[in-house]
Amino acid sequence: MKINLLKKVVLLIILLGPCSSLNLSAHDGATGAVKQRMEAMSDMGDAMKAMASMVKGKQAFEPALFIQSGETIAEHSDMMPKLFPAGSMVGKSEALPAIWQQWDDFVSLGYRTKTDAEKLVKMARDGMELRPLTKQFVKLASDCKACHKDYRKKK
Repeated sequence: MKINLLKKVVLLIILLGPCSSLNLSAHDGATGAVKQRMEAMSDMGDAMKAMASMVKGKQAFEPALFIQSGETIAEHSDMMPKLFPAGSMVGKSEALPAIWQQWDDFVSLGYRTKTDAEKLVKMARDGMELRPLTKQFVKLASDCKACHKDYRKKK
């Protein structure tokens, strides 16, 4: 069981690695809501990378980092509907039309991401060890992956 969880974590990190943060050049020329959401997504990617570093054992376990990173993700996830106003698929946007075509699902996925991030924060505040936090991290990472799969242009 322990090996199976580790394999899942490693696979998610590998799959999300290239998607977890945006290249700064992608922000060039972006304005308004598109720029705001690119910056928010970049912050979320950085938060996921920070937690992944602990999950992979590359960094010492620091519950405070799970709290800080989870709060960032929860806050930005809560902003998602505002960051994707109708007609904001212009310029450098990596958003797919499916966002607006499947709006309720998109908003629901953002809410699930927020809820899973908040649960991660609570667990870290309650003193959970790395293993249960890793399980919740994997759940959160799968939310990110689902959104990227359905609502973001492939790189």
